[in-house]
Amino acid sequence: MVKVLVPVDFSPGSKCSIEKGFKILPHVDEAFFIYVIPLGMKELEDFVEPNSLEYARKKAEEKMKRFVESLNIDADNISYAIADGDPASVLIDLANSGKFDVVLISHKGHSYIVDFLVGSITLKLVAKSKIPVIVVRKEKEDACS
Repeated sequence: MVKVLVPVDFSPGSKCSIEKGFKILPHVDEAFFIYVIPLGMKELEDFVEPNSLEYARKKAEEKMKRFVESLNIDADNISYAIADGDPASVLIDLANSGKFDVVLISHKGHSYIVDFLVGSITLKLVAKSKIPVIVVRKEKEDACS
């Protein structure tokens, strides 16, 4: 039984890299997608409207639902969650929880400037995960096929 942890950031090209990654995996029994609302939102909770974090969570859940439904992947069971906190810490804790066999992640997230660098969250996950981490090079959106 293969269980895959798939961090999502909704950045351009994410869909392509996830689909590309699933093509190289053996049969996947369970794919668990997660988006982490960055810690900065949680820290600002005392300084913004009371429902701001809840609004962010609702928007993230809507985006995640559409994102997962749009994927063309082969997995027996697909589930997802929205969390909040430091993305790297949340993902490392999940990877090391014993619930997953492998992590599938894009090499870059939303905040990249230079195309050839690997994202900081990806680097932290590779360095601290106790399970294999498959890093898929992100394609430009128009390169999807």
